[in-house]
Amino acid sequence: MPSFDEPVPPPWLIDHDVPVTERAFYVEEFRGDTVVVALAQPSPAVIESVARAAEGLEAGGAHLVAVVGGDAADLAAGVPSKPGVLPGPDGVPDASWLADLWLAIADGAEVIVSVPAGRELPVAADLAAAMRARKLVVTDPDGGWGRPPRSFADLASHADAFSAQLADRQGGRVVAAVRAALDGGALNVNLCRPEDIDQELFTFDGTGTLFTSGGYMEIGPLRVDDLPAVERLVDQGTADGLLRPRSRQDVARLAVAGLGARVVGRDHLAGIVSLEVEAYRDAGVGEVACLYTVSRFSGAGAGGLLLDGLVDRAMADGLGAVFAVTVSAAAADFFARRGFEEVDHERIPAEKWTGYDEDRRASARCFWLDLAADPAQGSLDL
Repeated sequence: MPSFDEPVPPPWLIDHDVPVTERAFYVEEFRGDTVVVALAQPSPAVIESVARAAEGLEAGGAHLVAVVGGDAADLAAGVPSKPGVLPGPDGVPDASWLADLWLAIADGAEVIVSVPAGRELPVAADLAAAMRARKLVVTDPDGGWGRPPRSFADLASHADAFSAQLADRQGGRVVAAVRAALDGGALNVNLCRPEDIDQELFTFDGTGTLFTSGGYMEIGPLRVDDLPAVERLVDQGTADGLLRPRSRQDVARLAVAGLGARVVGRDHLAGIVSLEVEAYRDAGVGEVACLYTVSRFSGAGAGGLLLDGLVDRAMADGLGAVFAVTVSAAAADFFARRGFEEVDHERIPAEKWTGYDEDRRASARCFWLDLAADPAQGSLDL
């Protein structure tokens, strides 16, 4: 497989049953699938991102269909396999045109479909639906939904907010494309900036928003039968040095108040998190404790769903803020990207440091989020 200068996966998101890099994981995840990407006239940076994504998909026997509004020659020349350019359909693609496209996909790893400028989104959505493609990637200069972008959204739960808040994106074409692809049978849709395509597809955190219809993951309170799995996740995080040591009593107490993320229709946990409130009740804030996610599900929004659910719980409890403490550089970067403010240790309630290991404290970094200032954001704690 091609060599890329990609970072190793954040250890707090590693699935220890699958010890692979993020890119290698997604090479296998997309194996044999077709990914449709909608692009306006691509810049050199966009062409580079698409080329890297195309190589990753090709390494796993997957197929890229890039629908380009305007001149597609530069993109065709910039993709290493030098795919041919297929003129787009006039209007809704008929069976004969689709048959030509299906044959082109079967015979090569990448296909570029050229359409008039401004037509790339509706055509790409139609093609994703007609092919029952695994994924459609909708690109927009403003990137994903929200600031910072939420990692995952189920349109069955967020339809009205999605339509209202993204209504102005490309004259409504972004909303229409996402809906048309999902309604037509595409499994999911990513929304990101065009220059971020490779990072959106091949990293656990991504850069934009993954949309599904009907939900791929669900969260809910942890059950007593989950405790052995919770203990295993906590033990692994502790062994990595990412979670601080806790007694079995502490782990069980966290589980009592914890949330779990699961793939719909499957019983095993994809991630856990708990909100610590009692120690900080006088201050009116909460600490997010013991977040750990299994990497194979993080791209489907396990971490994002846990975060959203935790913030909902914190707000329902009337908390004014949540804080995060971590010794992981990768986690610290994640907090910063999601709008957290890095603060001094003194900003954190003193109760946090009671009995805290001094060596660990020396490398700990603290992050703070005022819920009243931006209730849409979440928090994490390792």
